[in-house]
Amino acid sequence: MQQPDKPYRPTRPKDTTVPDRRMKRSDNLIFLLCLIIAAFFWLLIKLSGTYTVSYNFKIKYTNVPAEKRLTKIIDTTLNISFTARGYDILKLNITESMDEMTIDLKDYEIKKSKDDTYFIHTGLIREELASYININESDVLLSKNALHFVLSGLHVKDIKVKTREDILFKDPYGLYEQERVEPAKVSVYGPSSVLDTMHYVYTEVISLTSVDKDQIIKARLYNPLPELINIEPDEVLVKLRVERFTESFVETEIDVSDIPKKIRTFPSTVRINFKVAQKDFSNIKAGQFRVVPETDNINLNEVKRLHLRLAEKPDFIRDEWIVPADVEFLIIKK
Repeated sequence: MQQPDKPYRPTRPKDTTVPDRRMKRSDNLIFLLCLIIAAFFWLLIKLSGTYTVSYNFKIKYTNVPAEKRLTKIIDTTLNISFTARGYDILKLNITESMDEMTIDLKDYEIKKSKDDTYFIHTGLIREELASYININESDVLLSKNALHFVLSGLHVKDIKVKTREDILFKDPYGLYEQERVEPAKVSVYGPSSVLDTMHYVYTEVISLTSVDKDQIIKARLYNPLPELINIEPDEVLVKLRVERFTESFVETEIDVSDIPKKIRTFPSTVRINFKVAQKDFSNIKAGQFRVVPETDNINLNEVKRLHLRLAEKPDFIRDEWIVPADVEFLIIKK
């Protein structure tokens, strides 16, 4: 049996919009990549070329001799021209300041021109620059063969160093003896009017915690007037001797032999508490201590009690106190 004809349905054309867009994006990426590669090779070619450049530097100085004060820079700028590869010029611009040149005077021989005017030759600058960018010294041209400046002479005074400390010891440790400072004195350069007012040079604050052993500390010195004075050297070694301490005591009689009137104290003996380094503990003897009543400017007839004072003691004890600190007394009439 013959089937009826199906209704005609026209075929819709395939949508090619999305593939066309993808192809365009791919073409754009390829073009951009090629452009980047071309630019990279162009940059390599340019950097491999040789160029002559010129820079004008502002001059600054460091490490001026301690006995001098830099009061004037005569040659304030230095122009440098050189021929080098693009790679080396780029490296120099990235790693160094091309506006300012800091010259360390301790690396140069300072020569006197006249009066207080001094100068340094610029040959070392040429040598260091040529070495840094791998070129011949003859390719470096400097606008000046020497740089001039004024150094004024200063007065000098040797001044004792004192430490400033914020030290916490681990219990039961402590400082065994006074700290040692090396050098004990330093040279201070400056105007005489300033030096006359200075009696000590102090360290920066030394801060330590939980100290339980000897210490050797490098401490910088505090300069209160850096614009006027120089300190040489500007740092010292501070040596701390640390020992383990223990508490102890001795009992001794109160010595009243120096009192004009004969008196008897109640009690007649006292206890002296103190701290001592364990290494010195066996050296403690009661005879090393002398306790006396304080009677200066006191009328014995008008008081009932006297305060006690430790007149003699071993040098190696610390934090001592007397128990009792005051005693009653009786004047014995002859």
